[in-house]
Amino acid sequence: MDRNTVREAAGKFRVILPVILRITFCLAMWTLGAMSMTIAEAQTGEHRVVQTLPVDRARVESLQRWVDAGHDTWCRNPQFVAAMALRRVAPEFSNYDFELASLTGNEKVSPTRAVYTFHSMDGHSSYRITLRRFRWQSKAAASSDERIWVPVRSERITRDSLD
Repeated sequence: MDRNTVREAAGKFRVILPVILRITFCLAMWTLGAMSMTIAEAQTGEHRVVQTLPVDRARVESLQRWVDAGHDTWCRNPQFVAAMALRRVAPEFSNYDFELASLTGNEKVSPTRAVYTFHSMDGHSSYRITLRRFRWQSKAAASSDERIWVPVRSERITRDSLD
């Protein structure tokens, strides 16, 4: 072997080594969960439409007094309120198709915030409804658990099919 061949091999190794290290680092980080691979998201083509629902304080306080008087007590149940908000923002779910569809992500993030996700039967669309309980509601409610849930945000997620 002459010196030129050795230098060329060393030069190629110096070029390839950073690439190998970068790939190894990314795979290690992905395995540990520090990075996410978004290959599936790029293939499915998700579209999100976010709608902020207006909150009228006077109407919420009036409804709180109505519920405290013994009417429409379902407003204290976040799942029922999310279902009714879904009927309002998604007419295709108006005949309770979401009961057959999956209801997932019914996460109560905090005592004052809850997020519910409804999926359609075909799997092409999902709705995420965010509910809140406000501090100023405690003036009208007897306790913090007696406060009604108010829908504040809806998000529609549609996916293109891979067919």
